[in-house]
Amino acid sequence: MGQHTDHLYKGQDVSHQSLTDNSHGPLELAHAKLNLGLKILSRRQDGFHDLLSLFQSVSLHDTVCVTGAEEISLSCSDDALSPGPDNLAWRAADLYRQQTGGGGCHIELEKVIPAGAGLGGGSADAAAVLRALDRLASRPLGLSRLAELGADLGSDVPFCVRGGTQLAEGRGERLTPLRWGTAATWWFVLVCPPAPVSTSWAFGELARHREGRLLSDSSPYSMLISSARGGCLDADKLWPLLENDFQPLVEGIKPIVARASQLLAETAPLACSMSGSGSTVYGIYDDRTAARRAEVILRAAEYPVFVCTPVPEPIDGSGTPI
Repeated sequence: MGQHTDHLYKGQDVSHQSLTDNSHGPLELAHAKLNLGLKILSRRQDGFHDLLSLFQSVSLHDTVCVTGAEEISLSCSDDALSPGPDNLAWRAADLYRQQTGGGGCHIELEKVIPAGAGLGGGSADAAAVLRALDRLASRPLGLSRLAELGADLGSDVPFCVRGGTQLAEGRGERLTPLRWGTAATWWFVLVCPPAPVSTSWAFGELARHREGRLLSDSSPYSMLISSARGGCLDADKLWPLLENDFQPLVEGIKPIVARASQLLAETAPLACSMSGSGSTVYGIYDDRTAARRAEVILRAAEYPVFVCTPVPEPIDGSGTPI
């Protein structure tokens, strides 16, 4: 592994010694989220769009520690991020305080997930803060109530409260836990071009290109993941069907993203696609060796790269996968 150790995030055993040495509150891992396919359906009366996607937690994560305090404060390892109300983690603490009548807290946030990359980093941090505060509370709200609160913070927060593998519908808040038919032993190579994409722009462009036409949810991808309710996902059938409605639009205006996708496709992955509205693209591989080969190729092209694995099990009330 050598010089690439800091880019490997497998399972739950990644240490963050610099944070944990100085912290005394609950430690929560805020896992990144991949969209294993993303179909955008009709625009709703509330201005949001209905979507259909398979959300998957991966082992790439930020780390959150929360301790009690009189007021809400936040310190972050990334100086580029706001430490105040503009930060979703701060807003999560404020929302929890409003709901419970509790006091403030100090949040320590160690960032690893790239911001604005379609990986749900901000949502994951907010969900981790909610879980940490609930572990400190004398009368905890429970994960179901936290997920309800999370919907007020952002569409991805309810998923991030529990994580795992879930079918997402509505604007992303209607979730159905799913299981893989075989052990989820794949490896993901995440390529994060430095080309942030505005989600609002992506939705606007998609609407303009469709010229008001509504999209049904009868695509092969949509039918496959919808049919998995109450059963198991067949990865071999899913991989050839992965599609992200935003990807052609993003690659059309971001050549650096299109080039990353092309390079990934040339590494013989099981599948490759884009997460969220970008700009992260990813490849899926059978084993670590194949993932490492792809990592070397993309890193040689000077792309930021992370190698990680699925976290297929949801989080229980103690903050750990079950």
